[in-house]
Amino acid sequence: MVKWKFWKRAKVKTSPAGEEEEIVVGGSTSSPPPPPPPPSYGGNEIEVSECIQEIGFGPYQYKVIFVMGLMSFADSSEIWLSSIIIKMLVCEWDLSTLEMALIPACVFFWYAVGSIVAGKVADKLGRWPLLLAAYYVICISGTLSGFAKSYVFFIICRSFTGGGIGASYGVSVVYAQEMVPKEKRALTNLLLNIMWIAGGLYECALAFFLMDRHEGWRYVIFATVIPCYLTLILLHFCDESPRYLVLNGEEDKAREVLEKMAQQNKSELSEGRLVAGQVTCGEYSAVFKQPYTRTSFVIQILFLCNMYTSYGAIFLIPDMMSYGYCYMSEWFDVIYVTDSVEGCINYTKAEYLFFMVVTLASIPGYIIGPWSADLIGRLPTFYYSTIGGLVITLLLLYCISSIVIYLELFIMLTLYCIFNAALWIYAPEYYPTYIRTTAVGILNGISKLGAAVGVFATLYLDTISLKLTIYTYCAVMAVASLTTLGLKSETRGTLLLDARVNFAPVETTPNYGTMDMEPEEEGGVKSGEVG
Repeated sequence: MVKWKFWKRAKVKTSPAGEEEEIVVGGSTSSPPPPPPPPSYGGNEIEVSECIQEIGFGPYQYKVIFVMGLMSFADSSEIWLSSIIIKMLVCEWDLSTLEMALIPACVFFWYAVGSIVAGKVADKLGRWPLLLAAYYVICISGTLSGFAKSYVFFIICRSFTGGGIGASYGVSVVYAQEMVPKEKRALTNLLLNIMWIAGGLYECALAFFLMDRHEGWRYVIFATVIPCYLTLILLHFCDESPRYLVLNGEEDKAREVLEKMAQQNKSELSEGRLVAGQVTCGEYSAVFKQPYTRTSFVIQILFLCNMYTSYGAIFLIPDMMSYGYCYMSEWFDVIYVTDSVEGCINYTKAEYLFFMVVTLASIPGYIIGPWSADLIGRLPTFYYSTIGGLVITLLLLYCISSIVIYLELFIMLTLYCIFNAALWIYAPEYYPTYIRTTAVGILNGISKLGAAVGVFATLYLDTISLKLTIYTYCAVMAVASLTTLGLKSETRGTLLLDARVNFAPVETTPNYGTMDMEPEEEGGVKSGEVG
């Protein structure tokens, strides 16, 4: 039997002995070309963290932070949107109290689901495709919600938007942290937080200028989705995280990204083979196994406490002014105005301005938080911000004067934001690449339960007693203060890990332990091993 190999210009026939012989047709006999040899990068082995440290901070990182910052801006705008337009929807669709409450509840619920699911997907399939898919969902569902003619269709659209935001936010923070040197991680967090604040201000400004129009909420939605489309376009010019690529065996692609990074930063990339341990990425169970068990539960409690107080305070402060707590209403006219004809409750322009003031008040905290985390460490920042938050919240119970109350509220918001900023620096640093987005997704997703409970409890308890609400905040901050004592792993000045599970020991404050993740007797793993 003769087999023709047209692409080789030869045919193969079987000899009487049963062996195949190649016959040349119009050319010389040639064997298949050998596979190309693997690229040689030198005899030494290097890790991605070392390469990023060597490349430094430059134009490539500016591009990454700009795109992720714009994403943070867009996420913040979409999250604020439901709170901004909800009163107008009550009037237009004659919604009940339950239907009104379901709008932010659905957004938060699907935010949590999106965050938890996306974390695993990003560790399995990559950061970049996950962010791209999430923003296609956000852009489509966000746009459709502006055309909604019914309450049900609007709820469905906002649910998809909430899921997309939950999917993108935690992964975007991790992606940005993975692309910068260790000494710039706190600065990166600061810039992302500033963009988050800017997104809230943008949304308040849109409401101030557009909500008094006929169906002004639709104009607000369409204007809100514009930054989402800009982010989606810019995402197409971003690269996959080289940490993820190396961990999944794509060393050549990782080196291409690192070489591009070095070229844009006008720096050199050392020769050497990129290495990382062989592990299974994106397993939920790994987040709560040794050596991460205790710290994972501690961080989760801290996230819940922070979300409870931070989101609840957004509603507590207007209620304190509306109910005239300690003569606060003498300063601003921030009360709800009721339409006597339709029975609708709408926000006034003064309230939109007040929301902007509250948002601006968080800026000092998001600046001091990263600065403090780099100066004294992540763990001391946790401890001092929670203790300070507890003390200043207790002082709100004593009415000295309205000026003192406003000053205390400003300090309280600052301390809550310091706590939040330090958490978002610490969590991505603590976990290795193979479960980093999985862990951050779980922490971020479940923490939104704290936000939902905090908002509900604040709105409900404020109708009974403002002091009762403040007491609950004190209790939550006391829990957070005690919980911080359970953290032993300081991450300041450490390289991000890929597959190994132990931090390299560095000099740190004795009161806050060393860089070892867990003691050996509690199931810790020796350096270089993977649990």
